Amino acid sequence: MKPVRINLMIATAITIIFISIPVNADFNWENNITVGTHEMSWEYTEQYTGENFLFYKNYIDSDVGNDDSYVSAWELFKVDSIKRKAFHDSIINNMDVKINGSASAVHLQEIDSFLSEGVLGKVYEHGEATNHYKIMYSFDGSLTELGTNIWFLVEPESNMRVTFPAGIDITFTEGIGNTTTTVYNSTTMLIGTAGFEGEVTIGYGENATWILSASEQIGEVTSIQDVKAEEGGKEDELSEPQEPYDLIDEMLRKLGIRPKRYS
Repeated sequence: MKPVRINLMIATAITIIFISIPVNADFNWENNITVGTHEMSWEYTEQYTGENFLFYKNYIDSDVGNDDSYVSAWELFKVDSIKRKAFHDSIINNMDVKINGSASAVHLQEIDSFLSEGVLGKVYEHGEATNHYKIMYSFDGSLTELGTNIWFLVEPESNMRVTFPAGIDITFTEGIGNTTTTVYNSTTMLIGTAGFEGEVTIGYGENATWILSASEQIGEVTSIQDVKAEEGGKEDELSEPQEPYDLIDEMLRKLGIRPKRYS
């Protein structure tokens, strides 16, 4: 039987799905994964808007809080604690990262969460909330020593952004479509959408040659270094791809350019 990732609503303490509300355009889930040589971070962005925002606030007030039609700071703090524990338990019970098909060399290290204060106030007031979660993992050895592919169990059909350390190339992908691969200063970034099963495998190699085929679903590949060469090395006219601020900080930290922002 194939492993199935605990639904994101259950993994975050059964929020909207607890009251049988379907996921729709009012809810977004994003995955930003930064793979290092000996560690990895997995950042989630969870956004509630429209009616789902009201249901989310109602859940906090009635199921976690004191049901007074008002979301207070202590209720939000309690939700934060519940969600961290839910993430921890779901990952420990069903590891969502494997190298060469095994999770034995991958270990959960830390869970951070940053819940939006936009939910504070009266339950019936409209608005939006964007929550951020960051899961840190460690590896028993270097990425290339442990294997040649890494597997992720993600929320089905959610967006993914996976960054590999400098000098590591992507050789194949499975379970992810609509992909775009960008190489910048020898650092490879893959952007795509997970399939309906939520299982994504990415092959990698140290300074490997790109292996592209339709069956592996690798999309457009853009090497920024090649673009510079074609334009006569006009580096000043080129800039890094615009990524979420936290992800860029993490990438630059891996390259030794910027210190880590999280303790």
